Amino acid sequence: MSMQRVGRRALLLWRIRLSLLALICPFTIALFFSAAPVWSAVLTILWIVLYLFFFLFYYPVKDAKLRYTVTGTTLVIYCGVFYTRLKAMELKNIQHVSLAATPLARLLGLCSVQVWGAGGVVYLPGLQRQVGMALCERLTHPEKRGKKEGDA
Repeated sequence: MSMQRVGRRALLLWRIRLSLLALICPFTIALFFSAAPVWSAVLTILWIVLYLFFFLFYYPVKDAKLRYTVTGTTLVIYCGVFYTRLKAMELKNIQHVSLAATPLARLLGLCSVQVWGAGGVVYLPGLQRQVGMALCERLTHPEKRGKKEGDA
């Protein structure tokens, strides 16, 4: 069972989105707290610390731990930052697979795969578009999954 990574572009996408979101903070602080210099300084330090935490720790660890594989009977996803989570779905329980991409993700050639099945949904972000399309194809066509037990 070989685990596959999602690719380094996913980390770039997450960092770009974080940076764009972080641009809102200084404007909001200046708008609402310009008359309170102490609160302005505290909130500025807080958003900078949060930005650096996500930019330097959270997203790189998320990228390093996010792995997936498709075995003969199961889709397995390893993810998490502070602890490792294992998400698994049997291929016979898959009901629907969708491929989605935001405009920024499309610009970077990335997409996300959502797999609906009996009992839940698994989400795999940051795949290269060709890999995501191949994964969707493999999960939606039973003949490409291999023969099931009892098939003649």
